[in-house]
Amino acid sequence: MKRNLLALSIAAIAGTATAGTVTTDGPDLVIGSKGDLSIETADGNFSFDLGGRLMWDNDFYDGIHNSKSHDGERADDSELRRSRLTAKGTVYKDWHYKLQYTFNLNAGDKNQLEDAYIKYTGWDFADITIGKYKIPFGLEELISSKHISTIERAVMFEFVEASRGHRQNLQLSNGGNNYSWAVGLFEQGEDENGAAMRDIGGRVTFAPIAEKNQVVHLGAAFLQSDIDSANPTTQKFENRLAVHTADKIKFADSIDAEDHSQYGLEAAWMTGPFSIQSEYVSSTWEDAAGDEVEYTGYYAQATWSLTGESRSYKAKKGYFDKIKPAGANGAWELVAKIEHGEVDDGRAGMEGNEFDNITVGVNWYANKNVRVSVNYVMSEIDTPVTGAIKGKSLDDGDAISTRVQLAW
Repeated sequence: MKRNLLALSIAAIAGTATAGTVTTDGPDLVIGSKGDLSIETADGNFSFDLGGRLMWDNDFYDGIHNSKSHDGERADDSELRRSRLTAKGTVYKDWHYKLQYTFNLNAGDKNQLEDAYIKYTGWDFADITIGKYKIPFGLEELISSKHISTIERAVMFEFVEASRGHRQNLQLSNGGNNYSWAVGLFEQGEDENGAAMRDIGGRVTFAPIAEKNQVVHLGAAFLQSDIDSANPTTQKFENRLAVHTADKIKFADSIDAEDHSQYGLEAAWMTGPFSIQSEYVSSTWEDAAGDEVEYTGYYAQATWSLTGESRSYKAKKGYFDKIKPAGANGAWELVAKIEHGEVDDGRAGMEGNEFDNITVGVNWYANKNVRVSVNYVMSEIDTPVTGAIKGKSLDDGDAISTRVQLAW
């Protein structure tokens, strides 16, 4: 009897509740919830997408990776590598926007705005973008950190101007089924009178084959800096050699540059689950005395999806994108990368201070939003560094890096 009364009471309460009503003053809405939150009008005129990423890294390393204070002994460290929220969308079909902010950086760092731009796509000739975002330089540099095949990008991008954060700029760009191009002006700094100084740079790509399971990609890029002689840019030549929590290794003294130019070449081939990509970069900095420091470097990378998936390719942007697992157990990918770089310091009469890196790793894409990665990094330099404690001479080092990533 008591149970019957309880049932009737619940029914009575439920009967008095009324559901809310969702209405719109425009076209019907399409709401997506496959790992992210997106809302779009059925006619495509308006949209809003909320996304983000969390990356938790752990590094275990020795040798040159731990030379400044511990003389190359084994060490480990962990960090919240990236924690970002992204809001992007469309207004009246031809106007687009993106805001991306990074929270909770490493101790001593500041939270920072990554992307903040408005893009107009109503012209047939080109899209115009105004705001803050990446310089169009480098295949791997333009691939999202969520989708690069190794935990860290190629070492060479720490030595070149394109990787110095997102920059305020004005850019024209366009692309089609097998090509892309972009050219723009990018804020560099100020002259002695407070007027803005700007770099000019651009990138062009061509894909003679651009199919779902097969791609041939070619590309080239350049960047030329306009630097005021009264306000030179200080460029450092230090690098962590693909281990982000490790010590930086100094390859040359910094230079107060009045002139800078760089160019890059890139190529890639993908067939089914197998891909190869490679890039070459040359970056030259010159000071008031005419002395130069030049960095040249390259990498070559191969990937193989053991479960058969192909890397997706965006021809209109000229870069690779995510791997989408085909099975219930996710996708498994093997990766191998070799890198070489050289810093020529004309001021010191040094012909080259070189490094070599080899990275092998495995990626498990548990689903479209979760990825687990393990990399083994072997590094070697030709000019040994001296440990701070015992004075040990070090010229190589090993590291194991792991990442757990959630992106939506």
